[in-house]
Parts: sequence; C-alpha cells; structure tokens
Amino acid sequence: MSSGDGDLKKPVKVLIVEDSRTQAEILRHTLEKHGYVPSLAENGKEALEMIGNVNPDVIISDVIMPVMDGYEFCRTIKNDTRYQHIPVILLTMLTDSRDIMYAMISGADNFITKPYQAEYIVSRLKKILSQKEAPLPPDSLESPIEVMLSGKKFAISHNRHQIIDFLTSAYEAAVIQHKEMLNAQHSLAEANNEVNLYLDIITHDINNVNTGALALTELLLMRAAGESEKALASRLATSVNQSIEIIGNVSTIRRLHERREALKSIPLDDVIQNEIRRFSNAKINFSGTNARVYADSLLEQVFMNLIGNSIKFSGIKVVIDISVLDRGEIIEVVVSDNGPGISDEVKPLIFDRFKRGKTSKSGKGLGLFIARALVDSYEGKIWATDNLQGKQESGTAIHFTLKKSL
Repeated sequence: MSSGDGDLKKPVKVLIVEDSRTQAEILRHTLEKHGYVPSLAENGKEALEMIGNVNPDVIISDVIMPVMDGYEFCRTIKNDTRYQHIPVILLTMLTDSRDIMYAMISGADNFITKPYQAEYIVSRLKKILSQKEAPLPPDSLESPIEVMLSGKKFAISHNRHQIIDFLTSAYEAAVIQHKEMLNAQHSLAEANNEVNLYLDIITHDINNVNTGALALTELLLMRAAGESEKALASRLATSVNQSIEIIGNVSTIRRLHERREALKSIPLDDVIQNEIRRFSNAKINFSGTNARVYADSLLEQVFMNLIGNSIKFSGIKVVIDISVLDRGEIIEVVVSDNGPGISDEVKPLIFDRFKRGKTSKSGKGLGLFIARALVDSYEGKIWATDNLQGKQESGTAIHFTLKKSL
C-alpha cells in the first residue's frame, strides 16, 4: 500500500496504539494483509516515545488504555507542531453518546467503533489517507461551535468538513450496528424455533407416556382388591398427574413468553370441570357456576397448578373445595384444601419463583409462580389465606380474581 500516486514505492506506515495484545495482533495482521506497515505500542506514553522513530502516516489508537488513554494521547499529538499533521483514528465502543464529542475535542480526525470488520477499518484508512493527500480548504477562521449533549456543553473546534465526516462515520456505525442487531435477532429467532421444535417433540412424547400411564393406573384402581392396593394405585396416579403438571408448566412458560392469543370471554364452569376430570382420583367439591371471565386457554393451567399443589402437599386424602364468588365487576375464585396449611410469614412468598414452604415435599415453586404470572396477565390478583380464618391447621385457601365478562 503506497501513500500516494506520486510515490508508489513508499509504504503506508500505521502506528497501532492498543493495550490488548490480542486485538493489536489481529489489527496488525489485517493491515499487513492489505499492504500496510504497522507498528505496535501498548499505550499513549509508549506511542509518544516511538512516534519520532516510526514517523507514521496515520495513527489508530484505542481509547481506554492504562498510563495514557486515547483522548489524552490524541490531544498531545495535535498540540505538537511536529506531529499534528498525522491523522488520528480513535477506536471506541461508543457506549455513551458523548464519546463522539470527546473524540472531536481531543482533536481526532475520525473514529471507528468496536468491534469492527476488517473491510470497514481498511476503507476508513483509505478515506483518511486520501483526505491527507488532497486536503480540504481550511475553515480556520470559524469560531468553535458550542453543543449541549446529556446536560454538558462541548466546544467543537473542527471545521464543517470534519464535522460532516464525523457525522457520516457515526451514521455508518449506527447502520453497521443495526445490521448486526438484525442478524443477531434472526439468529436468535432461528435458535428459538429450533428449541421450540425440540420442546414440542419432548412434551408430545412425554405426554403420550403420561396418558398411557394414567389410563393403566385408573385400570389398576378399578381392579384393586384391597385398600392397600388402592392406596398404591392412587399414589401412582398422583405421581403421573405431577408429571403432567411439570410438562404443562414447561409449555405454559413458553406460551407466556410468546403470548399471541387475545383475551376473550370464557365460561368458567367448563374450565373448572375439565380440571376436575383431570384429577378424577381426588375429592373435589364444586357446585358449578354460570360466570364468564376474560382470559385465554392458559387459564386451565391456573386451576391445574392450584389443584395439583393441594394434592402434592396434602396427600391422597385431601379434600379440595372450589367456589366462585361474584364481586360486581370481578369474579373471585377460591381453591381451598384441608392440608397442613401455610404459616403467615410464608404466605406472601409462595408465589415467588423457586420459593417453597417449609415442608419435605419436593418442588421448585414454579406452579404457584406460573399461576400468579397468568393471573397478573389477566389483570387480576392472587393471594393465600387460611382455609378457616386464623387457623393454619385448617388448610390453605388460594384466592384469585378475574375480570367478569358481561
């Protein structure tokens, strides 16, 4: 790479000021591949010591460095009559809108955002060098321009052409970052679709196994000869239902994030009756309701998790009561049981992710967390009380509200 048409044999010397040895070597390799002659310095102070011997045609400097950062190094260069003619390109992450202002105030001729593509940095070098060979008319008589940015005033001494060049570079950087963001979004969407495919396959296969196991368990219950056999079969049914609940929670979390289904008027009785049939081995009392609420198909997961939670922590002899109360513009649903209950200090925590009561039962707390997330999405509220007020040993009642559909 020559510095101009008048002297084709003269190579373009580039001083790279970069404290990261890895990044410095990558940049050196890129420049050498395109015919440049690079030299390396680890910080601004070392670069100042080298500049007289290297006599570079252009300097590429990182901003964040020990000993002397890029801004101070650039100011020092531009205040030295021996070297102020050398173009300085600053490398910046551009994490702050003021970074461009700091680069201009330091006297930099241009900037490049990190991370950068090899082709881009070479193209910027060519442009800077072409401007050096054919300098633009000076605007030295222009007064500094005062600019307010992020509550701070900056005095910019660059001429119009330099300011336009900086703005062009900023626009190019924004376009590049936007393209990279779109590419990343596309890659994430493809990865998400692949993960969803695997989840669909896994949940489908496990659900098939669970359905078969539940059918066989119900057959065992029908043919059980004694109470001990019935108790074992009932426990097996409970375990299968818990497996179904876990798979349901995984699917629900995924659907919560996607959430494409609009809320609509749903008959509450149909949802509750379906879940009662799902837990056919449990004693569930429900007198029926004509109430309609605004929800979607995920509402069934609320009842599945609440009923499943009662069975899990109260055992096969649990008695569950479901009641529906008309509260004017809202419907209040109560799912209560006769289990061991929950202490007052734990009640506010049971809907938090991975929180559990002080029991020996296994679980990660996802069921109630998902129930709260769904109720919140329906613009309702959910809370826990004692089954009988003031008597923890009477069991637990979970209350939640939904908007009434008139």
